[in-house]
Amino acid sequence: MLSHHVSRRIPTGTKTSIRCLRAFAGRRKRATRVEIVNQELCDTALDRLRSTLPAPNTCDIIDVNPGRGLWSQKIHNLLQPRRHVLVEPDFSHYSPYLAPLLQEEDTVYRHVTLLEDALNPSNKLLSDYPAAVDPLRPNQTLLLTVNLSGAYLKTSVYTGSPARRFFADLYLSLWKARTNIHRYGLVRVLAWVADDEKDAFIPRTVNARRKQAVMLEASHSIKEIAGASANTRASFFRKWREMEVEDRARVAALEQAAGIEISTTRTDQLPPPDLLSIDPTAAAIRKGNFVSDAEWVSSFLELDEHLRKVYPTYYAKHSKTNFRRLHLLVPQQRKWRTLLTQARTQHNTHMRAVELVKDQRLLELSWKRFMVAAEGHCVNRDEEGQLQERAEALKASILKLNRTDRLFAEKAIDDYRALDMSPPVLSWNSREAEPVLVHGEDFTPVDERLALLDVMPRPDFLAKINTNDKMVYFGHVLRDLFLAPSRSVYDALKMLVHEGADDFIKTIPRIRDPTKGGWYDLSALRVRSLPTEMVIEIALAYAKWPFRRSIESILMWGEDPQAAYALGDNE
Repeated sequence: MLSHHVSRRIPTGTKTSIRCLRAFAGRRKRATRVEIVNQELCDTALDRLRSTLPAPNTCDIIDVNPGRGLWSQKIHNLLQPRRHVLVEPDFSHYSPYLAPLLQEEDTVYRHVTLLEDALNPSNKLLSDYPAAVDPLRPNQTLLLTVNLSGAYLKTSVYTGSPARRFFADLYLSLWKARTNIHRYGLVRVLAWVADDEKDAFIPRTVNARRKQAVMLEASHSIKEIAGASANTRASFFRKWREMEVEDRARVAALEQAAGIEISTTRTDQLPPPDLLSIDPTAAAIRKGNFVSDAEWVSSFLELDEHLRKVYPTYYAKHSKTNFRRLHLLVPQQRKWRTLLTQARTQHNTHMRAVELVKDQRLLELSWKRFMVAAEGHCVNRDEEGQLQERAEALKASILKLNRTDRLFAEKAIDDYRALDMSPPVLSWNSREAEPVLVHGEDFTPVDERLALLDVMPRPDFLAKINTNDKMVYFGHVLRDLFLAPSRSVYDALKMLVHEGADDFIKTIPRIRDPTKGGWYDLSALRVRSLPTEMVIEIALAYAKWPFRRSIESILMWGEDPQAAYALGDNE
């Protein structure tokens, strides 16, 4: 193994010159830090965390971007830390809120402007920690809390949100790179992030699952403690509603068993059904108890209102009857019926896709039971052949769907695969309680919302990806696989190794096991549904593949900025 990798070095986050970008437009590219201003939200979130936090007087807190300090004081009062280091680079702006904390008699508050200064043992800002700490052991006596909202950052190697940069650094610090947050052992992080950015770290559907989310899911346990409702977000970021109902029922049972109670104002509600899933009669559309982004709905309602006003007698007689039997007199009436006919067709084809999704789920559950029963015994080839025949028939039926319904079916199938895995794919699917619902008035500016994420490194990940070479290969494989998350696993592996893909697949024996997140036909298995354990297996197999790209090649090309910083084994 090389002791020094040829790499494009990325400076540590501590000394890099960073400036805020003010020219960005758009909601996500905000220019100011979002502050928590509601004490009740802080109390509710901390009550949710209370049982897992350190006992009073047993830990230190590093508090990055405390701002007005409301959250800082609340968590301080609960934990009574030995030391509480406020890392506030804009202290002059927030001094009316923070200076009184530093001036208290016998205060344990300290202030620095850089995170590295807080972690530097020579500054003696924290309690004494052993110099030789087991890197795989969680440090229960140090807690990091951080507000990652605010203006985008710009450095020589990075332009983007503070949250994405921080979580990239957090991941790399597992190998003592960049800010080296984990120099005293694996540290728990409570991170406030912009709510409209949280899907980059803890997506609720495989459709929104990207490289950084998979990287965090593999290397950290991540929970959403508080956040805004996702009901008004685009369907891209949400599961199919029928699946959401099932998942929420599961979580509600866990909450009841654990005695978790929360006010209705802090509880998210289920969204109305999608228009495609209801019988699209004129009365149902007028009632409006559905969600849809279809443009024809507004046109239909305008026509419906027009007919009610201009042809009241006709409307009263025919608006509730079978529209196919109507005697159509004017173009508006014909247009009205055409829209309903199209809605009916879309509903029917959608329900056909729903039927195929449910059949596919039943097939995969049957296949898993078959695999579990066959473990340690000879596989019944006849039964396996019957399962494959059913799978091929379903695959053919799904391919016959129109593009919209096919994409819906594939997304729903992948979300079911993620939900039915043990443990589930996606950190969101492993939650044991719903997040505390936040509102606009909890923050300033009031039109912004934050989500609170609870992040803890996984020692088991570091036991597998235990060298810097493996870290670089894992990042490279992850990048290549998730360039197009909706493509098939077979196509993704062909792009990864080019020639010899079939031979490479043989080195990953569990990739065809449905109980491990695989499938017998890799052309029918999409990358976005792969469990992180399978991604790790692929990366480890690639690290042993004789025709893999070299470490130097990966680093010199700098294709992955998160893999571009590497240390040799003896550095």
